[in-house]
Amino acid sequence: MQLSYISLFLTALLGAASAADRLESRAARPPETLVTIIKPTAVTKFPPLPTHTYKPCGGYRITPLKCDDGEICIDNPYNTSGCGLACDLPGICVKPIMCGGIAGFRCPDGKKCFDDPRDDCDPLKGGADCAGLCI
Repeated sequence: MQLSYISLFLTALLGAASAADRLESRAARPPETLVTIIKPTAVTKFPPLPTHTYKPCGGYRITPLKCDDGEICIDNPYNTSGCGLACDLPGICVKPIMCGGIAGFRCPDGKKCFDDPRDDCDPLKGGADCAGLCI
């Protein structure tokens, strides 16, 4: 019976010693380099719309805001709430860069083609090959 207690004591003592040796050898080594794994994000089909900043114009004011030379005042196509200039809300000043139409002109990077409100051609009402404005 005493032999089993002694062997149990020696096993525990040797196990503790080897654990202490492992801790000492680990402390002597340089710290392990952390590796960060980054998962790729999902690819979206369409890039997010850029933040558009245009000078305001028009609106129900004593002195409506005017656009600079070479710019026109139109409804903001990115703001679909309300009825725009027709209800005396402010519009935006844009340079009239034509897009779309029968020639299919493309807009510069970061701009999108919207229907030109100055003509009678409306693609939503059967108009074909309507020109637009890059906004």
